[in-house]
Amino acid sequence: MATAALSVVLVVVAAGRYVDGSAQANDAAYAAARAASLEPGMDQGTIAGRQAAQNSLAERGKSCQNLTVSFAGSDFTSGGQVVAEVTCTVTLVDTGSLGKQLGLRPSTQFTERAVVPIETYRSES
Repeated sequence: MATAALSVVLVVVAAGRYVDGSAQANDAAYAAARAASLEPGMDQGTIAGRQAAQNSLAERGKSCQNLTVSFAGSDFTSGGQVVAEVTCTVTLVDTGSLGKQLGLRPSTQFTERAVVPIETYRSES
């Protein structure tokens, strides 16, 4: 009976981490795109965006780790848009052998994307 109860708890924990990890990646992508869109140029934007994504994850806990941020496809000119893609990993290694027996993957990568427009009438640097 104890094994069954522990199994249910592990499945609930895993489901919570997956949902939270996806939400954290989504929040970090939006934070990165928004911060980058407020900067005057691409170099400053990518630095600010990466920092904003890191800060977003730091504030939310440790579900999502190994952060990568990409701004591929972004147009940092007036009237353009910033496309931020964030990838991070949710790990369930601490569920141990019971997690393996339940079929829980030791880690899962989440990739989320956010698009934020840049103001048309902002000044160029």
